[in-house]
Amino acid sequence: MRFAPRVLVLVRDAAGYGAALSDALRPRRGLTRESAPFELPLGKYGLDGDKASGELVNFSDSGGSPQVSIVVLPDYKPPVAACAMNEILELISSEVTSTERVLIVPFITRPSSYHHGMVHAKKALPVLHGAEIGATTDFTHLLVDGTAKPPTSLQIRSEPILSLLEIVRVLKTPTVLLVASGGQQQVKSSADSDLEVLQCVGEHLARHINLEFSKETVLEKGIEKSPTVQEPWRELYG
Repeated sequence: MRFAPRVLVLVRDAAGYGAALSDALRPRRGLTRESAPFELPLGKYGLDGDKASGELVNFSDSGGSPQVSIVVLPDYKPPVAACAMNEILELISSEVTSTERVLIVPFITRPSSYHHGMVHAKKALPVLHGAEIGATTDFTHLLVDGTAKPPTSLQIRSEPILSLLEIVRVLKTPTVLLVASGGQQQVKSSADSDLEVLQCVGEHLARHINLEFSKETVLEKGIEKSPTVQEPWRELYG
């Protein structure tokens, strides 16, 4: 498996945002898009029946060299989440590259995960928040430039992403977290709000990693949501 210097990590969340964003990022002229599934055993963690699985999407140049990679992962639950993310990060970091590798973690959350006291939040356009985690580089600075600082009340209800962020802090891996809130504008339909927030994240990414965000792909494929059972304690503690 080969990884590009820029690696996006997306989770197939129940709201469908991760998969939709992966599908909507398309290659510019001179790049080709290829995808393949992968599986990594987790036996060394005592999880003999579980594997770290997902999809690797590479955008490669004419010479076959990956320029941007997207790793699309299931929404792992504990204890698999931490083990799977550690194994995947080990695989990514094991490949030597001439350019320092940067992880990019886009995440779209529900409005309840934001500051409840935000003034006129229901009427506001989507706001993209960015944070540098681990080591910083010129590219991480550039990627968060123009974004807002995440509010202190931000809650990320995704075990894989929480696990990843903890690991990259320890390893000091250059990482950028990009967070936007979805479905918060009550004057618009849910589908329109979802598209708007996906476009906010997707276009920011595309500008910085030489890809294109295809609004038409989102409209054509739609956003596939799945029902989830949320433990009541998470509403209190995130």
